[in-house]
Amino acid sequence: MKDFRNIAAILVLAALAGCVKAEYGPETEKEITFSVARYVPATTKAASLIDSQDNITSFSTKAYLYAEGIAETQNFFGTAGETITWNPTASEWAPTHPYYWPKSSNSYINFVSWYDNAGAPTTVSETALEWVGRTISGTDNILFADVAWRYNNNATTYRLNNVVGGVPTLFHHALARVQVNLKETVAVNPDIPTETYEVTLQSASLEGMYNAGTMKLINSDPGSTGTSAWHSNGAPSILWTYQNGSNATPVVGVNTNTAIGTTSTAIVAQRSFLPQNLGDNVVLKLTYTVTTRSNGVKTIEENDIPATIRLNTIKNSSNMEITQWLPNRIYTYNIAINPIGQSILLNPVVESDWGFSTGLSTTVE
Repeated sequence: MKDFRNIAAILVLAALAGCVKAEYGPETEKEITFSVARYVPATTKAASLIDSQDNITSFSTKAYLYAEGIAETQNFFGTAGETITWNPTASEWAPTHPYYWPKSSNSYINFVSWYDNAGAPTTVSETALEWVGRTISGTDNILFADVAWRYNNNATTYRLNNVVGGVPTLFHHALARVQVNLKETVAVNPDIPTETYEVTLQSASLEGMYNAGTMKLINSDPGSTGTSAWHSNGAPSILWTYQNGSNATPVVGVNTNTAIGTTSTAIVAQRSFLPQNLGDNVVLKLTYTVTTRSNGVKTIEENDIPATIRLNTIKNSSNMEITQWLPNRIYTYNIAINPIGQSILLNPVVESDWGFSTGLSTTVE
């Protein structure tokens, strides 16, 4: 198996090198691997992609070789790029086929990496990464990594367990995730202990969001070795520009009657959304029933109570209204129904960076 890997590498690199003086060798310690992490804005911490809620074990990469003595840029991984896969046995991220670093210190490779579980970018190059006219569903997951510029050897950045290094590949989520929780404030009348309340949610839906848009990212060669973040070409904070007329079909949270207690119930399960500005038309619509009992006997039942809540009026823990869904963020809306007076309480939204499990330990150097 080792002989085959070496022969394959010699053939690939010899074809690229031609008659150039630069020497390419199949040394196993020079095999190209990847050092993968995820970006978490608030803490600037990174963790392994595996063992996370993303459940990602592979991603795509294109590599651009600048070989000493060759004027043209080479598609080192081929025009279609390569799939980079996690190998738990070797504890490393590596291409499907083995590739080796050039020996010449005057040669280098640029790497562009992404993940899309339901499609692919429209454009991929060293300076442009685009998704054009993309419709986002609740299960979509799109990530893009900072460009790794001018590498000619594995780096130790984000290496796992101080063992494996590789091409620094720092991922960002391109989408937002949203969840809506609902509860009742009280189940027993504090002034009349024999009087109890039951809240039943009849229906719930999120409406007015955009679900299709375009994301155009640009980059430029820094002229030095390192990683460089992509920048939006037109939408600095949300990255995406939505398409007119792309309002999604309402996201239905509850179709049948659901008992709501004093413990929060996820009436809209956490799902992906297109990052966007929240206009007044982005609303949560509820209908519910309040049943009052005295000593266990039903005394009052009010059905089909409506409520329409504009999401851009709900504030976060800093008392600021949430008017955007930003990429790489999770928004959890906590809403409560007070059965006494049938009022709706808009609790502060839980806004957080995309949550991760710890996975394998990561050392950042």
